[in-house]
Amino acid sequence: MVNITGRMGKSVGSPTGPEKFEQEFYLTISEAATLFRELAQEIEAGGRVVASASTWSLGVDPMQPIKIEVQYKFIKKELEIQVKLKENP
Repeated sequence: MVNITGRMGKSVGSPTGPEKFEQEFYLTISEAATLFRELAQEIEAGGRVVASASTWSLGVDPMQPIKIEVQYKFIKKELEIQVKLKENP
């Protein structure tokens, strides 16, 4: 399980559905590094990948290939890396 720590930011929707749910987090460098290590271990182990915060837990059995999106905003000097895990049918 990937335990997301840090400070919660804005949220959209509900983790219980039925629509889209989004939750922002603000993490220290150490917290972010731990999150990425835990996520890598979950993916490598195979099976269900679960992310949880203090008030919710969500998971999928990811199908391959796993989609990664990279975006760079030159003016803001901001790099965004997004990982998409879609449920295996």
